[in-house]
Amino acid sequence: LNSFDGYVMRKASRWFSMEMAGIVTYTGVEIINQAKKTISELGNPLELDTDGVWCVIPSSFPENYEFKTNDPYKTIRFSFLCSLLNREMHNIFYNDKYQALNENGEYDRWRECSIFFEVDGPYKAMVLPKSQEEGKMLKKRYVVFWPDGSIAELKGFEIKRRGELNLIKDFQQNVFKEFLRGDTLKECYDHVANVAQYFLDILDSKGNILEGEELLYLISESKNMSRNISEYKTTKSTTITTATRLAEFLGEGMIKDPGLNCRWVISRK
Repeated sequence: LNSFDGYVMRKASRWFSMEMAGIVTYTGVEIINQAKKTISELGNPLELDTDGVWCVIPSSFPENYEFKTNDPYKTIRFSFLCSLLNREMHNIFYNDKYQALNENGEYDRWRECSIFFEVDGPYKAMVLPKSQEEGKMLKKRYVVFWPDGSIAELKGFEIKRRGELNLIKDFQQNVFKEFLRGDTLKECYDHVANVAQYFLDILDSKGNILEGEELLYLISESKNMSRNISEYKTTKSTTITTATRLAEFLGEGMIKDPGLNCRWVISRK
């Protein structure tokens, strides 16, 4: 649905139609809401996305089933939750207007639902930040961990973005894994607080507890320039300003080639 919505909204597409895009978007919202309603009867939905629902299901809930067949070497294995959701979707969102011309020159007609759920996981944990403003929710900002503690999916955080302050990225990289430590909620928060306190100390001391090179790394940002600087023309950015200043010191020859990596520190006068 997401890819088709993007296609029909593109003016150069063969089937460009804002009305069709609206219908696709509405249908997608209805599907996710219906899935949330079903999951709420079994567990707790955590995050709604445009193409899925993150949720917590009790460990006692049946995950997979196996059917034995008459063939002793063949079994049919299926996900109970996935089959339940797919059945719900088929009952509500099927299309009964499918037609195909048969050999007799008549049209065979049937109903079909080509939207299917897939179950991913299980995962060890999911961390969702809380909004600082009451009544306001944060969208697409979470980190999910595999059972071995590695990150399965991460969205919305600065650690994934280019050109962000290294201090923020380092803090997130160090604090995320602390959410997996401890046997109680208090112990978990204590581990998280220790990391947060260390970075607060860096800010409060204005970096005096660090070596000069380590401090410069944390307060600096960096970005690669994929094209030659002359191709950016009138574009303004901190990256271009950094490259221009470098040219003043080292000469134009140092910045003429594409792929230039610029690292800078922004400070007050």
